[in-house]
Order: sequence, then C-alpha cells, then structure tokens
Amino acid sequence: PLRDEPEYLTGEDLLDEAFPGSLPIPGSEARFKIGGYAKLDFIQDLDYVGDRFEFELATIPVEGTPEAALGGRTTLHAKESRISFDLRTVARNEKRNWEFPLQAFLEVDFFDDRESVALQPRLRQAYGVVGRFLAGRTWTVTTDLTALAGTIDFSGGDSLYGGRAAQIRWEDRINESLKWAIGVEDPAQSIGNPLGLEGQDRPSLPTFAGRVRWEGQGGSHVQLGADIFQLEWQGGDGGPSDKEVGFGASLTGRHLVGRKRRDALVGAATVGSGAAHRVISLSFDGGNDAVITPEGLDTMSHWQLYGGFSHYWTDSLNSTAALAWAELDNSDFQPGSAIHRAGSFHLNLIWFPYKLVSTGIEYMYGIRENKDGAEGTASRIQGMVKYKFN
Repeated sequence: PLRDEPEYLTGEDLLDEAFPGSLPIPGSEARFKIGGYAKLDFIQDLDYVGDRFEFELATIPVEGTPEAALGGRTTLHAKESRISFDLRTVARNEKRNWEFPLQAFLEVDFFDDRESVALQPRLRQAYGVVGRFLAGRTWTVTTDLTALAGTIDFSGGDSLYGGRAAQIRWEDRINESLKWAIGVEDPAQSIGNPLGLEGQDRPSLPTFAGRVRWEGQGGSHVQLGADIFQLEWQGGDGGPSDKEVGFGASLTGRHLVGRKRRDALVGAATVGSGAAHRVISLSFDGGNDAVITPEGLDTMSHWQLYGGFSHYWTDSLNSTAALAWAELDNSDFQPGSAIHRAGSFHLNLIWFPYKLVSTGIEYMYGIRENKDGAEGTASRIQGMVKYKFN
C-alpha cells in the first residue's frame, strides 16, 4: 500500500482506457495526469545512525568508534514528497500508416541527502515510450518494485536490488502471463583504490540487462533478471590497467494470500560478482564491486536475501513485517573498516482513514559488521502522515 510507483506500461497496454485520475487535453487525443504525494516523516533514532532521513545500514557505526558513543536524535522532514506528470496519447505516421501508443513521464522529489542541495528538486524519472520502446531515466530492467515490502522507511530496509538509471529498453509480451525485457543502461560500477594507485574507474561499455516475468491471474508474479557489465580501470601513464566482466542475477516475486487475496508474501534472492553497486547497503560507501591492485582488478562477489509479509487487519488497517540481509566477499586489499555484511528488520502499522490519506508508525532494527569483525547495531522509530494527489 505504500509503494506509490507507477506501473510501467508499453505497447497496447498504454491504450487501456482505464487511466484513472487523468484529464483530456482539448483538441487532441492526449490525456494528462498529475500524480504524487505530500508526506511528513517523524524520525526518532534510539541509537546513532549516520543518515538522518533513511535507515541506511552502512551508516550504522561499529563499536569503538566515536559515533557509536553518541545517542539518538529527532528529525522531521518532508523530503520524500514528490510530483509526477504523465502524458499519454497515440503517435501516427500517415505516410506509412503506422500507429503507436506514446507516453511521456516526468517525476521529481526532494530526497537528496547532500546539505548543499537540501530541499532542491531532484530528478527521479524522465522517460518516454513509443510502442514497446522506452528511452530515458527510470528503474533498471531487473528492479522489481512490486516485490518490495511496504515499509515507511524510504530505503526499504536496504532490500532493493537495482535502482534508477538512464537507459534504452525494449519490452514485450510472450502471452498473457509472460513478459520479457532487455535494455542498455548507464554503467554504475564502483572500483575501490585502497592503495592509492594512479588511474581512474572509467567503464567504456554500458550495462546490458534482461528479465523474464510471469504474472498470474490474481496478481502474483515471479521475475528472473540478470545484468552483465564491464569493470574497467584505466591506469594512465603509470598505473595498472585492467578489465573484468561483472554480473548480477535476481529472483524476485510476490504471492497473494488470504480469503480476499490481498495479503502478500514478497521476497528475493540475488547473487553477483562485481555487482555490489546494485545493493544499497553494500554500495553506500562505494568501491565494493572490485579493488584495483598492482596485479589488476580483484573482483568481489555478493549475495542478498529479503522477505516480507503484508497483512490487512481490516479494510483500512495494514501491517508489514520485513527482513533483509546482504553479504560481501571482501577483498584482502580492503581496509578492516570496509562493510562485510548487514541486515535489517522492519515492522509497521498503517491506517488509511481515507483513500488518499494514510498515517502510521514503524520500528526498525539494523546490524552492520565490518571486514575486521567489528559490529554495530541501531534502532529507529518512524511515523508518517501522507496525502496523495490522485
């Protein structure tokens, strides 16, 4: 109920007359919709967490550090508030007798943690669709938002595999139940340089991604996705230069249960080599895909698991419980303070007094362990009030 992300449609699916909340543009076949919401978050940290606005596991301090001795703090913010513009129409080529569904989508929010740009608009998504072809910035091909648990915390318990990137994508249906998609995406790999060697992380190829998705009649689904990309370090005149192939694979899904089939079990398993940049808790510090050494690149592997259950106590009262865990096979060249593994637990209660209004409270607990075995834990309580536009 809290994942207010638009459904990504292409081809004939865009022509469905069910475009709720849209308005016709006079003198054209186009329809226009303004979406988004205003949201206030109240955050009470019971322990020190480096990120005030989202429960980033990588910012939990380990024992023995100065931050670990500090206590919690209170934060109120409305940075997650967002607005979107969705235009849909039909594009025609009279000479060739072609007709294609067309969409243009733009979305901004204010969720940038850097103090220098605090409360300035941030581009979340900007893409266009013609037929089955999509170009622009949106969620990556292997990202599965419908398999995420409905948490209040913006980072979703660090359970997401993927992210948003500029891309070119083609997707289509095999039949009513099976969909597939392939894409070329902006590379986001991150190579560490703990030895201070000359050169830079400069990938010269994009990320190639694909997925296959099965959708059942009742809303359940299973998705298999894979990414392949090049890790490249260019050493310049005096440093080492090397290239390696990285990959990531994810299996995600959602299963609806209960008498009314509105409770949901969600989960995912992901593995990869050089793909830690796709996992929030492992990518926060950067440089966890590989490290450059005098002999070349030392690529690191990772695995990740998460699961959640959402239950409606009544028509207007919902709870979600979620667990997430990720682990990195650290390089011998990384410092002992590098993150090794992290996990989180979330539990909330959300009330929907009206269709477009919700409020609730969530408890979260996180743990971080470094390469040298040092550990840290933290707890947070977060409340929210949310008003949807449409």
